Amino acid sequence: GDADFATPFVPPGAAPAPNTGGPSADQISALTSMGFTDDQARKALKKTDNNVERAADWIFSHMDELNTMDEVEDTGVAAPTEDHSGKYRLKAFVTHGGKSTGSGHYVCHILKDGKWVIFNDRKVAQSVEPPVELGYLYFYESV
Repeated sequence: GDADFATPFVPPGAAPAPNTGGPSADQISALTSMGFTDDQARKALKKTDNNVERAADWIFSHMDELNTMDEVEDTGVAAPTEDHSGKYRLKAFVTHGGKSTGSGHYVCHILKDGKWVIFNDRKVAQSVEPPVELGYLYFYESV
């Protein structure tokens, strides 16, 4: 494997961005916009040298630890795991027709008002028997 796989890319001739010690407001905002608390974002950024992508992955890998954190401030925003039944339903899926992902055509099927609709470029029509089993990418919503 690549020893430096998780290391951020620095173009040749460019100096790596210095770690100023604490996360920036933009880094914290990027994580809180995903539904995490300010404290969770700060802790994850600290654990990952202020790398937002790694911090998001760190949060998902340490949810048990984060769920036991004392809440310092109630922001009125629910934590990602609160008030969810844990049940989801399929809302949409994308299918691909072609020899490879580099060629061919993608279409989207969306459940709208209880009926499946196919979106194929400019053509939009009811999908009577949507090919759910051929999905390339699936989208779910919490119920």
